Amino acid sequence: MNYNDIIKAVSNLEDQEKLVSILELCVNSLNIDTISETARKENKTPRGIRISNQYRKVQIGKATLAVTGLKENNLPF
Repeated sequence: MNYNDIIKAVSNLEDQEKLVSILELCVNSLNIDTISETARKENKTPRGIRISNQYRKVQIGKATLAVTGLKENNLPF
């Protein structure tokens, strides 16, 4: 299975248990934290993390998370 096939398969899943399992696996593989926690780890301010292009910011629910190691790409998703 290639990347596109995996994305299509996941986007068609309706079973929340399976989706949560996939989310947990992804989180364990990424260096992802809240903006505040990222700022504490990097000795920066939360505002500095929010405005920086050196961290990819993702919205999950009402929380904004920062992914260390990926730059912001300004894609709509």
